[in-house]
Amino acid sequence: MLRAAGGRVELGDRRPEDPPLPDELQTALREWAAFAVAAGRSGMPDERELVRRRGRQLASRVAGVRGRPVDYVDPMSGAVESVRAVPSPVPRAEGRRRSLAVEPPGPTPWATGLPIAGFFAVLVAIGDVQLSSAFAEAFGLLWVPANLLVGLGLAPSLYLLRTVPFWRWPAMGAAVGLVVAWVVLLVSLLG
Repeated sequence: MLRAAGGRVELGDRRPEDPPLPDELQTALREWAAFAVAAGRSGMPDERELVRRRGRQLASRVAGVRGRPVDYVDPMSGAVESVRAVPSPVPRAEGRRRSLAVEPPGPTPWATGLPIAGFFAVLVAIGDVQLSSAFAEAFGLLWVPANLLVGLGLAPSLYLLRTVPFWRWPAMGAAVGLVVAWVVLLVSLLG
């Protein structure tokens, strides 16, 4: 039985096999009981309805922890009702907050994604070839380690972006652009 009496919460029908209530639920119950006393004094209908609704929610959570229905005593009217646990849509790990439900992925937008990837591939390839050529004119073959550092510096970011819905396309384009730039630069070095 869940009842708010004098600013305190009374939990009756405790059985030895009942698990203890989590700290956050105990805190929520104490806050609800204190609010029930204040709402009872004010007599405002909105606050009284809020106490009723929140009490039912907390009774449902207590029922979920105990694994059985809980009798809830409405502090405003004194009415008793049996409250069952409402199943949670997302399983809750002990000690962690409930995460938001993940939406199932939709179809891959190839028609819009490939042009974006192509644009970034061309942009990165031209930029890398131009910068490496300018670096080669000024410093000779030092463009090779410099370009290698650029590629290795971008690799972790491009790898991490491969799963982000929009950013996977620019990341894929940039990776392809770097490979194309390396091919162009090595061919120009040989020829």
